[in-house]
Amino acid sequence: MDRRTHPWAVADRVAWGEREADVVAELAEPFALLLSRRRPVEAVAQLVHGDLAGNVLFAPGREPAVIDFTPCWRPPLYVEAVVIVDGLLWYGLPPDLLAVGADGPRWRQMLIRAVIFRLVALSGLAGPSWRAGEKEATRFLAVAEAVERG
Repeated sequence: MDRRTHPWAVADRVAWGEREADVVAELAEPFALLLSRRRPVEAVAQLVHGDLAGNVLFAPGREPAVIDFTPCWRPPLYVEAVVIVDGLLWYGLPPDLLAVGADGPRWRQMLIRAVIFRLVALSGLAGPSWRAGEKEATRFLAVAEAVERG
């Protein structure tokens, strides 16, 4: 897993302070805010699906099916935070979901890492010539500030 270089793997490493990355200029403000708030956190890691939202299929009368497994060696609480952040960014879920896993500073640190992960992944997937639109930049800044408020 350490040799992976796709945008999600890079973003995961950046989220955990294992690598640095540049992001498009429009996302620099929320990225800097999040990096300034990231602190060391201790949590037991295990094999988890690092990109769960959008990768679970649901059908009436059928068991959910997980697709496109993205393996990561991270704490399960981090994956929960990524799902919550995805809901806030792309599925119109309410900000009060930030309190779902509220177990103090660890939860907040997982949320910070989750937003960093998505921001860096989006920037990396789009490529260096892509410019974040005002909507994307505003959305990331709003989620970063919501995480900041706790």
